[in-house]
Amino acid sequence: MKTYVLVALILVSTTVFGFQKDDKKSDENLAVPVEGVIYSLPRTGVRIHVKAKQEKFFHGPYFQYAEALLGIKNAASSDFERWIITDIKIETFSEPDPKQVYKAMGGSGAMLSLTESGVLAGINSDAVPAAESYAVSTFLGDTQTPDLPFLDLSLNPFYELGDSATSRAIVTKSIEEKAQEAAHTVTKLRKRRFKSLANAYEEQLPDGCAYELMVEELDKLEEEYVGLFVGKSFTKSFEYSFDFIPGESDVSGEVAFRFSENKGVLPKTDLSGKPILVDMNKLDDLSSAQDKLKNSANVAAGQSGIYYRIPGKAEIKVLNGLNTMAVARTTVAQFGSVAPFPESLLNGSYKISFHPKTGALKNVLAK
Repeated sequence: MKTYVLVALILVSTTVFGFQKDDKKSDENLAVPVEGVIYSLPRTGVRIHVKAKQEKFFHGPYFQYAEALLGIKNAASSDFERWIITDIKIETFSEPDPKQVYKAMGGSGAMLSLTESGVLAGINSDAVPAAESYAVSTFLGDTQTPDLPFLDLSLNPFYELGDSATSRAIVTKSIEEKAQEAAHTVTKLRKRRFKSLANAYEEQLPDGCAYELMVEELDKLEEEYVGLFVGKSFTKSFEYSFDFIPGESDVSGEVAFRFSENKGVLPKTDLSGKPILVDMNKLDDLSSAQDKLKNSANVAAGQSGIYYRIPGKAEIKVLNGLNTMAVARTTVAQFGSVAPFPESLLNGSYKISFHPKTGALKNVLAK
């Protein structure tokens, strides 16, 4: 009676936990899931990195005298904010394809190596899956500007004492007079810089570092005073990333993000910006050739439940209307085919690895 109870317990435990020994690996005492191991093949996503520059401009308080006093024409007369896209880069990433989920059966399931997200990385090998990457974009950035962009308006007082007719009362100078003084300061700074560069001073500076520092400071002062006429700009660069997952066919007119010269880079849901589009076209249409080769004459093909991808190639374009902003050629997993892995290579005598990013076969090595 005890013997029957013991046998029953062994059978129950085997049924509950669902494991049995693989005949081919009995000497290693491997446990193989009866129900198989679930894994996915990867699909390719496109990640677009965008760099944009924001400029905030403040017009100079003496802008109306720029041409008369400094000879500078068309000085800006109003403040503005504008954005420009300075750089676009295209890269790909991978993630599990929900349309390509399989179950590896028997001893083959015990030999699988998977990535963190469950994508097939290797068979009977110590494949090290690549680290998965992700991108985060924030739309909260803004260029910081001072509350008062122009503090140094003149080297001279803004007032003068009146004559006896005004009882020596303080008289405020007009804006035209202050503009004339600022223009005179610019002229003096330029003369002093010229004399420094021409080595026209009787007393020489002690060394080259002092000379370089003096010229640098004169340049800064001149720029500050010329800014009173032409205005000042404050700029800052921002970076964004946008992802999208193509299907198994060409992509045309996919909205990646939106852009406004006044508001900058925007998510594609913000209709206040102009859409920036993505087109993807298959290259070297290999699908027909792949379909012929992927079918095996072996009646046992696919019996183990192990499949891999034969990826395709694509050209990716980022478009602003009719203007092409960036182009890239890359491998796209879902633009190719899926084929069963040869059963003859799954007997434990080979170490097999795949490219986790595309699902393509990487190498087959005899142990």
